[in-house]
Amino acid sequence: MNNHGVEIRRFRQRLAWAALILLVLLLVLIGRVVLLQVFQYHRFRHLARANHTAIVPLAPPRGLILADHGQVLASNHPHYVLELIPDQVQNLHRTLRRLQQAFPIPQKKIQQLLHGIDDKPAYLPRVLLSHLTPDLVARFAVREQDYPGIRLAVRWQRYYPYGSLFANTVGYVGPVTARDLQGFDAHQYQYRHSIGVNGLEYSLERQLRGHFGYDILSVNALGDPVSTLRRVAPRPGDTVRTTLRLRVQQAVAHVMDKEHYRGALIAINPNTGAVLASVSSPSYNPNWFVDGISAKHWQELLRNPDHPLLNRTLAGLYPPGSTIKPFYSIDALQYGILPPHFHTYCPGYIRVGGHVFWDWYRSGFGETGLRKALAWSVDVFFYKLALKMGIRRQDQTLWRFGFGTPAPIDLAGSAPGFVPTPAWKASHLHAPWYSGDTVILGIGQGYLLVTPAQLVRAVAAIANGGRMPYLHLVKSLRNPNTGRVSTPHFPPARQLHIPAFALRAVRAGMRACVTSGTCKTVAYPGISVAGKTGTAEVPVGYRHGRTIYNDDSLFIGWAPYHHPRIAVAAVVEDGGGNAWQALPLAKAAILSYLRPHLKLHTFTNIVVNPAAAFG
Repeated sequence: MNNHGVEIRRFRQRLAWAALILLVLLLVLIGRVVLLQVFQYHRFRHLARANHTAIVPLAPPRGLILADHGQVLASNHPHYVLELIPDQVQNLHRTLRRLQQAFPIPQKKIQQLLHGIDDKPAYLPRVLLSHLTPDLVARFAVREQDYPGIRLAVRWQRYYPYGSLFANTVGYVGPVTARDLQGFDAHQYQYRHSIGVNGLEYSLERQLRGHFGYDILSVNALGDPVSTLRRVAPRPGDTVRTTLRLRVQQAVAHVMDKEHYRGALIAINPNTGAVLASVSSPSYNPNWFVDGISAKHWQELLRNPDHPLLNRTLAGLYPPGSTIKPFYSIDALQYGILPPHFHTYCPGYIRVGGHVFWDWYRSGFGETGLRKALAWSVDVFFYKLALKMGIRRQDQTLWRFGFGTPAPIDLAGSAPGFVPTPAWKASHLHAPWYSGDTVILGIGQGYLLVTPAQLVRAVAAIANGGRMPYLHLVKSLRNPNTGRVSTPHFPPARQLHIPAFALRAVRAGMRACVTSGTCKTVAYPGISVAGKTGTAEVPVGYRHGRTIYNDDSLFIGWAPYHHPRIAVAAVVEDGGGNAWQALPLAKAAILSYLRPHLKLHTFTNIVVNPAAAFG
């Protein structure tokens, strides 16, 4: 009896455990059903719908880039491409072989596609053939059903109607690479085929790229589209209006091309910092890069000894020569180093530490004050001024006027240049700083390097009364969907607090430079111009134990004299002595901006006689 009772008790315990387990399993099952049917309803509804729908992305047109008066500098051209979608192709190699037999697809393109087939998701299209002719479009359209996973598509391609004219400012787009995606959200470029690489195309990439749209297609069991369920239109990128003036850019480029000059010019509004023209010569055709530059064109650019890819206005480094003299003069006047009526005698040379430093005019200029020294670029005057200032004050002057730091501008690639110091020379050249170093720094030679953008910003401060503006090319951005126009906000100009007497004295000397001095050939009836020439010796090699030099020609200035509207900085590499080669560039920029009603040939066919330039 006792054994029987024990067995019954054990049976009931096992039954209870079994019931409990069944209850737990039932609760898990109910919980799972609730989770799937209630809490994850929308997810599985989306997955179920995806079984009979397909999403096709629609690329947006890239935003336009315009000149100040509306001329299109960067546009979009539609063109047909042949695309392959890997996950819709059953036998990739056989399909590609059949396509090659019917269409002119290069073998190199096939190899590139196969090599990088796993770089992107299989549902993303790959381009097999670009710029299809109408004949190829028609040929594929009648046989499209024979090539599942291959389709025709329309793409927008960037086009630069002015070719190389604006390459250094507008920039270009190129195929998306991992390197180009640095600083951008990679997810934004899953379906994009191009990205801004430099210039405004790069700095305004987020505003220009636009927003994708998409088609939701109903597809059958074979994946073929049956109908369009919904379409969300793509939104184009913003339209960018720049401050660039086409006629100024063309006038300067015309002179550079005609004379085969290698160099740069940048022209700005000295009151606002708006860039009116930025010419770097030689240049390159940005259309070469849009679909990926060919090996032939790339090698052509790399092997060119004139470095056409260098944006000389922002990154070209040059000794400023005598164009640096006005800035030393202002600081010397302001801090009492140079009395306002100081005069000195110029015999054509000075001796410092047993070394003779010659003036460019070896016969000498005789009695010389600041006005004459600036008008005729009297080296001896500035040799003596350099010794009075000393290297510390010289360096402070250069840093004050923005040299040694990148010129602030809404483009990437602005170079800082170089301002030498005794500490730098001791650590890098293992040599002390000599008085001779100070002397030649006083005429913009030696180790000093500047960019045209730095020069034009500094001379703008003399023109406008002491304010160094922030340089910019973007005038406004217009949203094509809403029509809303926005104006970018730039940092305010840096106030240098230059006293009026110092500005008056230096401005008068720069005006005299045009009316009677070294840059009088830049003068034009009815337009008052002020400026300063510069000649810089640049070492280019050695021969017979001696350094060989070439001379760069430079000019800085503004117009009109009393109410400045344009400031320019120009440099011609290997231009020769006396700086006259830079003058035609400056004159073309000033006249084309201030006298737009003149015929183009009246200021582009400029013949400058060096002898006439110096009287």
